[in-house]
Amino acid sequence: MNLNNYFFDVEEREISLVPGAEEPINPISNYKAIVTTIGGAEKVVSVAKNSYQLIPNKDLINPFMDNLEKLNVDWVIDPSHSFCQANRMRLQVTFPEVLVHDGQSEIPLSVYLHNSYDQSEGVRLYWGAIRSICSNGMIFGSVLGSLYARHTSGFSFDKLEDQFNSITDKITDVQTRIDQLKSRELEEAFMKELQKALGKKRLKAIVSTDRIPDKSQWELLNDITYFISHEVPKPSRARLQLKTSKVFAL
Repeated sequence: MNLNNYFFDVEEREISLVPGAEEPINPISNYKAIVTTIGGAEKVVSVAKNSYQLIPNKDLINPFMDNLEKLNVDWVIDPSHSFCQANRMRLQVTFPEVLVHDGQSEIPLSVYLHNSYDQSEGVRLYWGAIRSICSNGMIFGSVLGSLYARHTSGFSFDKLEDQFNSITDKITDVQTRIDQLKSRELEEAFMKELQKALGKKRLKAIVSTDRIPDKSQWELLNDITYFISHEVPKPSRARLQLKTSKVFAL
């Protein structure tokens, strides 16, 4: 996967108020513009307070990759849930040899790196997985944890190796949670919680019925993650994956 499209130019610009042709230009001292340049075209993606700390994708991805190399484990940049836009990006890395199983498919561990230039989210690092039989993306935020930093503070990958080692020790916790979901039936209260998280129309499109499906929670989770991973545009997937993860206590 070519990462050049993640490394477009981005910079801060001063902004001013121009009231009229004959009136003086008034600089706005407390704010700045975040401007990206893609394909030679400049675009203002955000107006931010001066406290906002611009973190270019390149300044995240390069140290991220350097720290991945220190893990001494195979990893691949995974395009299945990766995307990059002028205002935000998501990069997925999958560890093909760090696996859990559900009896049908191998489920390799993945990590998702997020960044934005429009203040829609801070720098985020979510641990999850990708179900290899159908490329279903999942987030295991509750079981495996996550990292988050606002754009007004620093972010470091210095402890990525320690976190990875801790997470690989928790793989058995993921397996245990999957086994629990496989044994649990769906109930009305649970379906209402899902409906609130995903929306009534979307949930109905997934289950294709107004009744409670005769499935286990794990089977429904895979139906939901399949829908998100194949029917929802990439920039909108993370939000729904995270909401789903919270309902299923993943």
